[in-house]
Amino acid sequence: APPPSSPPATGPPSYGYGSPPPPAAIPPPPAANSSSNSTNVDAGGWLDARATWYGAPKGAGPDDNGGACGFKNVNLPPFSAMTSCGNEPLFKDGKGCGSCYQIRCVSAGHPACSGVPETVIITDMNYYPVSRFHFDLSGTAFGAMAKDGRNDELRHAGIIDMQFRRVKP
Repeated sequence: APPPSSPPATGPPSYGYGSPPPPAAIPPPPAANSSSNSTNVDAGGWLDARATWYGAPKGAGPDDNGGACGFKNVNLPPFSAMTSCGNEPLFKDGKGCGSCYQIRCVSAGHPACSGVPETVIITDMNYYPVSRFHFDLSGTAFGAMAKDGRNDELRHAGIIDMQFRRVKP
């Protein structure tokens, strides 16, 4: 009798834009103004990262008002649209869902950056990181890092250097 056939091989899931880049292709975070050389996101010190944003400029991020973590109504408290997708070191295969981070844009990176920390909650997975630590923020959260009246100017930057640290809710 012929040997039993094996099921067809399957690769990593496709998310509509091709495969995520291999870890070696992810550039290191910017080296500006870090107060910690640690790469442990739970250590409490400020770490360097990059930020992008998606969804409506003053929105909560995902069109379905949720994300991979399954949270709903993220436009309402306790989220209040201050949400972010996190790449794997932040999302942690789903264990990072609901994690709170203080974020601040690096003022040397853009003149509209306030440098004032804001708090965001991880609600989704970021499959296409642009740096070792990448926050893909809601439009509301991204704009919240700007100086008063300069939210749209900061959002027009697209990708910015930032810092983050884990905080407890």
